[in-house]
Amino acid sequence: MIKIKNVTKKYGELKALNEISLEIKEGSILGLLGVNGAGKTTLLSILNGLIEIDSGDIEVFGLDIKSDKKEINNISSIIPQHLAFYEKLTVKENLDFFSKIQNATQENYTKAIEINSLENLLSQEASTLSGGQKRRLNIAIGLLNNPKIIYFDEPTVGVDPKSRNEILDSIKSYKKLGITVIYTSHYMTEIERICDEVAIISKGQIVEHDTLENMLSNRVSDKICIEIIHSDRKIDALDIKNDLTIQTTESKLFETLATIKENNIAIKQIRYGSTSLEKHFLDVSEK
Repeated sequence: MIKIKNVTKKYGELKALNEISLEIKEGSILGLLGVNGAGKTTLLSILNGLIEIDSGDIEVFGLDIKSDKKEINNISSIIPQHLAFYEKLTVKENLDFFSKIQNATQENYTKAIEINSLENLLSQEASTLSGGQKRRLNIAIGLLNNPKIIYFDEPTVGVDPKSRNEILDSIKSYKKLGITVIYTSHYMTEIERICDEVAIISKGQIVEHDTLENMLSNRVSDKICIEIIHSDRKIDALDIKNDLTIQTTESKLFETLATIKENNIAIKQIRYGSTSLEKHFLDVSEK
């Protein structure tokens, strides 16, 4: 569990974080949303020991951020937006190098390769990898120390849809391993797809923190969202958003479900009276 209580961080007169408080459950996937400059990167940098807080308290799995920074770093990993490996080395050479730095076990080394599907790329020079493959290598390096917590800072920027789906599926699988994930992204569909909870940060403060289900619930609406596994087909009778969500209304629900069945589309879940995360985020940000 991560406990953040009344944390403030200033840059001169600017309060990047203003008495921020947040609790993150062990083994959960938390989506951290906010516009540029809201304080997301500052918070991730603090949690990773890159910068210090001015006031407040942070506890990470029972360890104090001020006195136990080294121990916290040993159980944490951050996957940055930029690529942090050597382009002229092969995939295996990169993994070998970072394994030695992090004292990774053979088990962790093998797990990082398997989770990110790098088995057939080990002998390939990193500079020749596709954008999605480079992202997977970046993530694999972050898994070498067998972290309890992983921070993802927009890890799918510039990635094609197929690679994005593979990356998101791998991140979602971390929940089964008991890894706590904090995930930042401007792609709302990614947050909806993998996160259990969402925290919205604005001007250095958490303005809302709830489960994804509660945040999307809007009981006064007659709209219904049907989450599907995936559909890259255009079906005129269905309003499919981002290949993952079908929007309908109560009056058209049975008709929509019949069309879904006819087209053999797999349903993940149905949210009655729901809104989209993007709309909710914009509403909260405006307020």
